[in-house]
Amino acid sequence: MASSLHNTSFLCSDFHVRNLLGVSVDENEHILITCKGVVKLYNVLDRRQVRSWSTKSWHPFTSGAVTVPTTNNLAVVINGNSISQWSREEDDIDNVKRYNFEAPIHQLLVSADKVYTVFTNGEIEELQSAISTRRESKQGFLQEDETITYVQIIESTNTALIATKKREQASCTKLYELQLNQSGGRSPRGYDLAVANCTLTGLCALSSSILITLWSNGDMYSFDLRNDSLEKLPGKKHATETSVIPSKITKILELSPSHIALVGMGKGDEGGLIVLRDLSFAMTVCSRKLKMYHDPPLAWVTPDGIVVAEGGSLALIPYTVKESNLATVFGTKASEDYEYTSEVCRSWNLGTEEAVPEEAQETIYTNKSTELTHIIRELRKDTLTESLLVTHLVNILLEQKKTRLLNETLDAFRDIPEACLVDIANYYLSCSDADFEGLCKCPPMETKCVIPGDEPEEVTCPFGKAKAHFVNGLLRKPFTDILLSPELYRLGFDCALSLIQYLHFILAAGEAELVPEEASRVPSVAQASSWLSLLLDTKYQHLVMTSQVDIHRLLLSCFTQVNNLRIFLEGLMDVEPLVKRVVEAKVLPPQMNSSSYSLERLTIT
Repeated sequence: MASSLHNTSFLCSDFHVRNLLGVSVDENEHILITCKGVVKLYNVLDRRQVRSWSTKSWHPFTSGAVTVPTTNNLAVVINGNSISQWSREEDDIDNVKRYNFEAPIHQLLVSADKVYTVFTNGEIEELQSAISTRRESKQGFLQEDETITYVQIIESTNTALIATKKREQASCTKLYELQLNQSGGRSPRGYDLAVANCTLTGLCALSSSILITLWSNGDMYSFDLRNDSLEKLPGKKHATETSVIPSKITKILELSPSHIALVGMGKGDEGGLIVLRDLSFAMTVCSRKLKMYHDPPLAWVTPDGIVVAEGGSLALIPYTVKESNLATVFGTKASEDYEYTSEVCRSWNLGTEEAVPEEAQETIYTNKSTELTHIIRELRKDTLTESLLVTHLVNILLEQKKTRLLNETLDAFRDIPEACLVDIANYYLSCSDADFEGLCKCPPMETKCVIPGDEPEEVTCPFGKAKAHFVNGLLRKPFTDILLSPELYRLGFDCALSLIQYLHFILAAGEAELVPEEASRVPSVAQASSWLSLLLDTKYQHLVMTSQVDIHRLLLSCFTQVNNLRIFLEGLMDVEPLVKRVVEAKVLPPQMNSSSYSLERLTIT
């Protein structure tokens, strides 16, 4: 599966966005949602609140609550100068002891199995150590007019990175690198983080000690904190971001060592946008629109996905990240540049020939017709994932009504997004039988069948042979139920009804095979049943509320046919042990009673 952002799902909405302070990871698919007056423990999988703890309005929370790994208690900053810790069984946290500090507190950070207290003067200290020395003066190293805008702990080097701005010089950012757990050391030196005629709009320190920065002109810079001196900030140019408006504040989130997500303002409207980027190849993988843009963006990474403020609610966007294959990318680029597929690839530096993996020998132009290849060449291939390329290609072919090329696209590409499958289905089902005639050579197919029973029922295929051949190519493509189901709501009811009729026919006529051959375009029984089930589920209300008798008869016949298939398959399973003994030439068990067996002939129509 390629790297991608999946469908947005609703989490909760019983809060005001302006009061939202943070979201942190708890244990066992739970998260902590902190607002100014309440901390909520939320179950992500069940989409429900487990419990909550509130505080008086005159003692508001001022930083996101965190879980203390060693005790499993919760900790939060109150009024900016005190810390409260309580167990999950506690009901009234106003009665819990609070630890007051002389120095104001910026926030609490969790790193590995420790919780760190970040003070507004730049001092960072472990929570328990800070509590025991809370009466002592903490000097810090920041000036009074410096405000912390970003802080991140890098576990691999046991360092903290702090970015600050001065109140009167909002465009000037200083960066400090602080070694943790060192007492009596020198105050860290601040280094200017600047690009000529630009403003810093986003930064993120990755776990790999790479600092990614985004600037108002769209340039993204990469800086190696381990090997480079901070005097060389901001580092080398990494890429140019074109999806979000770079002049607006953008939040950068680390999803994996090779992928980041940018949460910012989308172009063309005032809505938000999440962009998934591959760092290894400096390219955009995919993006997903948000209803609103918040300044600053409100987004956090959890094991279950990205939690983001979506309008006046919190939403969860699951994601999949997969390290890119250099061979595949290089093979595709080589074909684009030189317009041929080579058995070897040439080294950029030495000019030597090196054998490459088999997948690099196939490019996006392999096994395509001349007409389809020409259309692919005209596409903007900013991204190299097959699913994104297919999305653009399908949209163009639908606009141009290239029915034959749509069929070729379904055959040629393996990764067809579920949204594209529904778009093609809408187009196919809205076309007449005549629109498919003569486009390709179609295999023979029965157009009528009789369902045996007390009252034999004749079923006719709702499509011509050519149209059925094209629809079969669509039904054969692999899909994921959870991704296809929401897309099917876009399928018109008339189109859905005709597809239900066709699925009923191929199941009743035996056209759908249990295990189709690789070269066959006929869908399997499992594929046909899954499509039928999802269509009945998404169009359930319309189907039930209709007054048309023909539709009711169709649904009853579908139920009867599927039930007969189930009974037949269960019967085959019962016969399996006997057949296995015959195949293995084993002696049959002795007959234990006088009753005789009768061998009947079973005819499948």
